Amino acid sequence: MKRTPLFLTIFAALALPASAEDDFENATAIEFLASELTETVLGTNAGASAEPFEPAHAGITATRSIWYSFTVDAARRVELMASPGTAPALNNLVVAVYTGTRLRDLQEVSRYNRLFKSASSRRRHPGGEPFAINARLAFNAEPGTTYYIAVDGENNAQGTFQLDFSTSRDTLNPEFELVPAEAEWSYYQALNGTTAANPATADPDFYTTWHTTANYNGPAFLGPRPTPMGYGAIAEEPSLAFTLTTPASGQRLAVTYFRTTVTAERGIQGLGFEGLIDDGAVIYINGSEVARMNMSNVTPIFNTASGPATLTENQIQYAFATGLDLPAEEEIEIGVSLHNASTTSSDSNFHMRIYATEADPLPAEVTLENSDFPDTYILAWEGRQGFSYQLEFADANFATDGWSTEGQEVITPDEDGVIRKFVLNEGPNGLWRVRTFPAAGE
Repeated sequence: MKRTPLFLTIFAALALPASAEDDFENATAIEFLASELTETVLGTNAGASAEPFEPAHAGITATRSIWYSFTVDAARRVELMASPGTAPALNNLVVAVYTGTRLRDLQEVSRYNRLFKSASSRRRHPGGEPFAINARLAFNAEPGTTYYIAVDGENNAQGTFQLDFSTSRDTLNPEFELVPAEAEWSYYQALNGTTAANPATADPDFYTTWHTTANYNGPAFLGPRPTPMGYGAIAEEPSLAFTLTTPASGQRLAVTYFRTTVTAERGIQGLGFEGLIDDGAVIYINGSEVARMNMSNVTPIFNTASGPATLTENQIQYAFATGLDLPAEEEIEIGVSLHNASTTSSDSNFHMRIYATEADPLPAEVTLENSDFPDTYILAWEGRQGFSYQLEFADANFATDGWSTEGQEVITPDEDGVIRKFVLNEGPNGLWRVRTFPAAGE
């Protein structure tokens, strides 16, 4: 299924000081343009300065900040990646997003509505947003609210930068964090020295028991050790927190197995998985597979390759598991098998955040009908007064893209009509669901 992200475009000449957008009150207003698919955003903080009462952006004292502002026409998930521009480039980027009307009263925006993860980041710096070499942030934007973006340079740095905005994905809403980024995990590499080795040779039930501790009697897991964990030159990370053994060339499909145990204070219906996984992963909860990242539908063993996708640098992967019904105050055992793309791959990386998601809303009973037009279908369902509905879709890239509401308006049933219909231009070649939630004011 084709989905069209929205992008912002700004052009600023380096020869001119950044005086126009230097002050918060003169923030350059930006509009989301649905018709323009330009991905390039250029700017400079050359000649800029900080103001009295200006907050520290991403924990870094403001020195040469410039400001942009925008609003959205509908509730959207906004993502922003900030990277150095052309020479002279701003290499020590700092980015943050706020709401408010005065510098002294600004409120840093959260990445999520229900889970506070600040929408601020700095490039290649401890404490910044993990999973990205550049300053990356994401947040939920609401219509009618003005959002202010500060771009600054750490340690008085100045230069050009590139911003990439997108609103193409809407992930399941997090409730609370279960496993943070940079957490410690136990690990086992399927190696004999630097040669790939099948652990089931010594432990015949390895593949059915490795992801739990109760019945496992196979090769010992080591650690725990902090993440990011891997080997080789990991471009997406500033550095590895722990370096694994590098298999010999020709042996690098050898899988690494990771395990951790956590206890949640509240019951969990769904989980979201986010991180830099180089290159694929299969995820287990209490011994049962629940999700995959860039893995085909095969039974994984010690040398199963990732795929089918060929990942680009800095590509963050997502996966979701729903209907889990995990009780509160009980141990949850999490296992992840990490798979490489080829026998000669130069690197491997594991770095994951796991969060509990809100319970799936009660879905409307949906029927699929053919229409009078080729390759066009109709979704129909019965609406209820007091509730609103929004179509969500996902395609073959669900593991990386998740559910999306892009271009799908919120619908409230008419007083005299309980059947609502959507005409879908590309048919049922993906995943579809109708999200149900109380109407505004209910």
